[in-house]
Amino acid sequence: MTAPAGFLDFFVLEASEYIDQLDALMLNAGGSGPDLESLQRAARALRGSATMAKLPAFAEMASGIERVAHGLRGGVTQWEPALAGALVATIDDCKLLLRNVRVWSPSDDARSRARVDELARYAPARTATPAGSQPAMADGGFLMTEVANIGAGAELLATRPSDRDAAASVLRRVRAMRGIASVKDHPSLAEVLEATEHAAHP
Repeated sequence: MTAPAGFLDFFVLEASEYIDQLDALMLNAGGSGPDLESLQRAARALRGSATMAKLPAFAEMASGIERVAHGLRGGVTQWEPALAGALVATIDDCKLLLRNVRVWSPSDDARSRARVDELARYAPARTATPAGSQPAMADGGFLMTEVANIGAGAELLATRPSDRDAAASVLRRVRAMRGIASVKDHPSLAEVLEATEHAAHP
C-alpha cells in the first residue's frame, strides 16, 4: 500500500483526528449505541481522506463503519453487543495500522481485511441491482463504488478547497467516470459528474 509522501503525511495527521472522533463516539455510546450521524460523518471523512491518499485498506475499513452506521440509522442493522465489539476492534486496529502506514506489510493487509469482513457480516457491501441488461449489471458495482469515492473526495475537498492535489484526484476520477459509456444511461449521474468537474476545476 503506497501513496505519495505529501499525501501520506497529511493522511496520518488527518486520519488521526477522524479515528479519535470515532473512538470518542464509541467510548460515549450508551446502551442504544453511539450518535449515528456523527459516526457516519467521521467514517465518511476517513474514507475520503484514505481514498485521496490511495490507501484502499483504510478506505475499506472506514467504508465498513460507514455502512454499519447507515444500516443502523435505517433500521436495517440492529445494535447489539457483538456489533459494538466489532466496531471498537475496527477502530482500535485503525489506530494500530495508522502507525504502520509507512511500512505496510502483508500482515497489515490481512488485519484490515479481517475487520472489513467482520463488519460486512452486519452491513454487507451493496451490490448492483440488475437493470435488464448484462452490461449494466457488470458496470453497476463499479459505478456505485466509484461514485461513492468521488462523493467522499468532494466532501473532503469542501473542507479544504485550496488543496490542489485533492482537487486533481477528484477531477481524475470524475473525468474517468464521464468516459464510461454506461454513465450515459443515467442522465442524473452524468449531470452531477459534469457539475462536480466544473466546481472542482477552479
